Amino acid sequence: MLWLTWRQHRMQVLVTVALLAVLGALLLVNGLGAAGFDARNPPPADCASDFRAACAGYTAGMMEWMWAVGELVGWLPLLAPAMIGAFWGAPLLAREFEHGTDQLTWTQSVTRRRWLIAKVGGLGAAVTLGGLALGGIVDAWLAVFDSSAFPVNFFNTNWFRLVGIGPAAWWLSAFVLGVAAGALIRRTLPAMAVTLAVCALAFFGLLSAPRFYATPERFVQSTAAGSDLVPAMVVESYWTDRNGMKRTSDDRQLALAVPCGIDETAKTYATCSFDHGYRQVQLFHPESRFWRFQWTEAGILLLPAFALGGVAVRRTLRPRI
Repeated sequence: MLWLTWRQHRMQVLVTVALLAVLGALLLVNGLGAAGFDARNPPPADCASDFRAACAGYTAGMMEWMWAVGELVGWLPLLAPAMIGAFWGAPLLAREFEHGTDQLTWTQSVTRRRWLIAKVGGLGAAVTLGGLALGGIVDAWLAVFDSSAFPVNFFNTNWFRLVGIGPAAWWLSAFVLGVAAGALIRRTLPAMAVTLAVCALAFFGLLSAPRFYATPERFVQSTAAGSDLVPAMVVESYWTDRNGMKRTSDDRQLALAVPCGIDETAKTYATCSFDHGYRQVQLFHPESRFWRFQWTEAGILLLPAFALGGVAVRRTLRPRI
């Protein structure tokens, strides 16, 4: 069965491996270029304490290197699972039903159950490994940029689903969804179309969902001196007045127009705001919740996919009369 699985699906495997290799080579070249820029233009010593003023040139240069390929990489959380589901998962059973080969394949010495375990299990494992490989490639690339002078926020929507177990969870759930669509619809092209549509809906539906995976922590800034807090994911930022009432920046500016002026960029404006009882509040998720959120999203993706896949497999194992 493993030999047959390889013979039937080697094109998908080889194309996926080739694309991962091309992506790895592209990110390697870009990462080496960024590392060279970092070596030639080391950040100032006071970068961490005065990021915007001291690191403007360094930040601009590193940002230019990152986004030279970052925009392309940023499409992968949507495109890669959709392609896996449509071209790996959907044809797996739909093609057998559509061509009628199931009547021959599943009446030989290999039972339906063994056939499904070998093909779905084997290809599912390959898809999972491919997702983990993508996560490792992108994580190694981002590590080149990540430093105190240019910190990479792995909670950023551009990277969150491209590192850790995120790609593996998305790829595997899309694959199972495609298998289920093929088993239930039993036509290859409609199953592929449904898989693509559901993957797109899942991506955009979960795009901003991580902020709701846990109760955010709360930080109140009461002085103009600032703080060492570097929140990984800001859920909400607002002001409160001396009575604790929530205020927008416009409300604050209007209330402080006489005592503090209207130039919010002036150094004295922030001090004046805090002196008049205003406080800046941030609701945020710290960086320590990264893996918790990764596993939470993996569960959100995989549990429904496996439930639907179980229904599809059960229907496939039941002989048609």
